[in-house]
Amino acid sequence: MPMVFCRGCGKEIHDTAPHCPQCGAPQASSVAAPTGSPWLGITGIVLAIVAAISAIQVGTFNSDQIVGASVVSASAFAVGAINLQQKKPGKGMSIAAIVMAVVSFLVLIGS
Repeated sequence: MPMVFCRGCGKEIHDTAPHCPQCGAPQASSVAAPTGSPWLGITGIVLAIVAAISAIQVGTFNSDQIVGASVVSASAFAVGAINLQQKKPGKGMSIAAIVMAVVSFLVLIGS
């Protein structure tokens, strides 16, 4: 049974105790791992891929198609940002989605 010393009073306590039984001082907080499904990250990266493909083919689009692709790009950005803000799983996918969405949007509005 591993033991540690309390951060408040210095008494020996069990290493998994969230609070000291003697003085009640909170012990080292463990950072909770993100739980849940990475569906927001996956959705963001799929939308960003669609936006990137649209940006590559921008020369063959009319103005309505460019606006539609820009909306997809903005949606990918929004979904990625929401996932990062909520600290859900899929952080890497969300960052990739945001970067791809911004690059795609810039290409689309530059055409």
